[in-house]
Amino acid sequence: MYDTIIVGAGLAGLQAATTLSAAGKDIVVLEARDRVGGRVENIALKDGRIVEMGGQWVSPGHEKMHALIDAQGLQTVEPGGGDMVLRLGGKAKKIHVEQPAAQDNLSPFEFSDLGQALLRLRRLARKVTDNPTWAAANDRWLGQSLQQWQDVNLRTEGGRRYFARLVEKALGIHPEVTALEDALQRVSTGVDLESYVVTSGGVRQARVVGGLAQLTDEMARDLGDRIRLSTPVTRVEHAEGHVIVTCEGGDRFEGSSLVLTTPPRLLKTIDFEPDLPAERYDMADKIPAGNVIKAFLVYDEPWWRDRGLSGQMSWNEGAMRITFDTSDDEHHGILLGFFEGGEASGYGKLSVSLRQRIFEEAIERAFGPAPRKPVDYVDRDWLAEKYTQGCHAAHFAPGLWTAAGPVIGQPLGSMYFAGAEYASTFNGYMEGAVRSADAATSAILDVAKSSEH
Repeated sequence: MYDTIIVGAGLAGLQAATTLSAAGKDIVVLEARDRVGGRVENIALKDGRIVEMGGQWVSPGHEKMHALIDAQGLQTVEPGGGDMVLRLGGKAKKIHVEQPAAQDNLSPFEFSDLGQALLRLRRLARKVTDNPTWAAANDRWLGQSLQQWQDVNLRTEGGRRYFARLVEKALGIHPEVTALEDALQRVSTGVDLESYVVTSGGVRQARVVGGLAQLTDEMARDLGDRIRLSTPVTRVEHAEGHVIVTCEGGDRFEGSSLVLTTPPRLLKTIDFEPDLPAERYDMADKIPAGNVIKAFLVYDEPWWRDRGLSGQMSWNEGAMRITFDTSDDEHHGILLGFFEGGEASGYGKLSVSLRQRIFEEAIERAFGPAPRKPVDYVDRDWLAEKYTQGCHAAHFAPGLWTAAGPVIGQPLGSMYFAGAEYASTFNGYMEGAVRSADAATSAILDVAKSSEH
């Protein structure tokens, strides 16, 4: 009988296993995939170079992640310089991006969230100006505060925080005391909010040279045969101080406690006895998975740098709306882009070659024709991944975390929950996954300690 059974060998599961093993506990990690890492994954290109199909960016404030990276002796690199290409209303322009202040750091996903909100705000301003009849009919709705509109239309905490600072700086208004209609009138005067974003902040995130999966691979190596791969869990029987886990093929594991690191939406794939409280399933249904196809165009050199470009693009239209330079050296060029949101479902049904062509055309419109054809293209549709069913993480609508967070993250008897979606801080990020694992293992060790006395 194990002290603790851990389901999932992503960052949360590996961190929980490492901590409990170091504390002298007998543990086993059950992973459905034939690899460790979960939503962290390196793959090799045709020429042997590595690209990261899952999580890759680490913010300056992600202290736990930086500590793990440093402990393994891994090196990090930050984005290079150059202009960003911003496209609005069918017109592209180059914007010089200054080094952001520490408080203005945005993750790529927060940056994308902010950009889409600004687009919606600009479209709404145009609608109010062009259609007075519609504006009159929606007078009450337009009377809400800009703060209320912001909370509904931005899904990330960093995006909301930056949006509030942006409108104060660019428009001279405070969201909480300004009516949406008044804010729209200011936007319609032509203030270039998007330029403010890239000139006063931007994205400053570190990447691990050679790919972040080196970290999860090293953590797994240290755990050795405590990890069982290709072992999907199908059933969990649980009582106070005792759990029995059954896997495909019939293997059974008994333990005193259990750490579940599966995303909330995948809990329905496991048969629990007794069943989980109905509110757990209800909350999981209200937390939709992200929908992202992560794509890479690979060139024999970073040709955009010769044109003074950073490789970063932000568009308010089209299939590919945001790109980044993820090249590790001056001799190879790798551009990362995302097919995101509801549109990603449609693009996931297209052939890989067609998605590549769509990506190439977006790059050509933004950066100009490439001097040579790409040497490789790879992408990953995370919604189609059986044991993930979406990326980057689940999305909490405004106010939902307040209601759902304390529910989905609470232990149930001897069952504990950890992962990016269960984190009380840095929710949805790798940092959150690690912190939630630390919280779960701390609780398990406290229970074990109290039982010894």
